[in-house]
Amino acid sequence: MQSVTLVADVGNSRLKLALLETRSQTTAALPVCLDSFLQRDQQPCDWSVFRKRCDQSGWQVSRCLISGSAWERMEQLTAEWPADLPAPRVIESARELPITLSVDEPDKVGVDRVLNAVALNHLRQTDQPGIIVDAGTAITIDAVSADGRFLGGAILPGYELEAHALHDYTSRLPFIPMEQIIGDSPAVIGGNTHDALRSGLIWGQLGAVHEIVTRMLQPLCGKTARENSDDGGKIQNDGTMPIYFLTGGAAPLLQPHLQQPFQTYPQLTLQGLGLITD
Repeated sequence: MQSVTLVADVGNSRLKLALLETRSQTTAALPVCLDSFLQRDQQPCDWSVFRKRCDQSGWQVSRCLISGSAWERMEQLTAEWPADLPAPRVIESARELPITLSVDEPDKVGVDRVLNAVALNHLRQTDQPGIIVDAGTAITIDAVSADGRFLGGAILPGYELEAHALHDYTSRLPFIPMEQIIGDSPAVIGGNTHDALRSGLIWGQLGAVHEIVTRMLQPLCGKTARENSDDGGKIQNDGTMPIYFLTGGAAPLLQPHLQQPFQTYPQLTLQGLGLITD
């Protein structure tokens, strides 16, 4: 039987679980995600699918960890935790994580944001800063200093949250669900209301992310942006280049258009959770 780690991230709109390869924390790579599971709309966790997958693959869960931002759902999950699995360690505060929090209110920073930073710290080079974009219900853009401290960042509405706001606070704009937002990149000039909304959502979010990332580089790295046709608006510097990570369910909407060399890790938060020792 192969020993695996079960990790769970309890978000505002969905529950994400993953089975990670259990191995030494000194390995210079993130824990390998062997399988992942997604539950939406606060539905009870379907453990039968999970058990079947473990039985088929010869996996035995040796440790379990839970984190998240939806406290009531986390309490429900732990109360319903199967007796045949190891008791989970619940990460309740970012203070429990192996990283220095250089923010005003460490107790209030989202654990998921800091887990992303823990994962980035595991991969970055010495004296290399980093930027993480997590495109989920909200889009978070966070910075890690060259000496590995979590510095905080920026938070803005995610695609579907912004689509809800446009519909809920206007009299005639329709709601566009996520499955209609994704797809081919829209024309900037939308010829109808639906296409105009998609244009605003996709290109507007991209513009916001690009602007925030570009502005972060000056305090983070001491770099300046040179916008001209020769360098395509890329950052010019003589120091250590930052490492860029992209994650979250809406990451595919951003990835093709980002100017910086972002590395995409779909399960970054869960892999960061898997790095936590008991």
